[in-house]
Amino acid sequence: MWVIDIRHWLDENLLDAGLPQLKFKVKKLGEIITYATAIEAGISVDVRPRCWRKPQRKPCVGELEIILNPDTKQIHWLCTECGDEGVVTGWSGLIWDMSGCSSDLSH
Repeated sequence: MWVIDIRHWLDENLLDAGLPQLKFKVKKLGEIITYATAIEAGISVDVRPRCWRKPQRKPCVGELEIILNPDTKQIHWLCTECGDEGVVTGWSGLIWDMSGCSSDLSH
């Protein structure tokens, strides 16, 4: 199981991957954070993030089950297809954090 504080993987501006080899992983974690925080904020999301793992060098076809624990601020993901799972922390206030957004667009 992955346990990741995303801030440890970001550049000094907290906007992008700190190292080139982390670029894809940061992108995928950003998708997980955006999805989880949008759902929590009541924003409708059409597409659930897909698994990025390649068990036995074949792309996994699973969609991720994603849950944000409001007490711990941890986002947990699980791929029911390949079993990949993890927890991401440190996302609050980053560009992927949708928790401050409102689903009410009438204002």
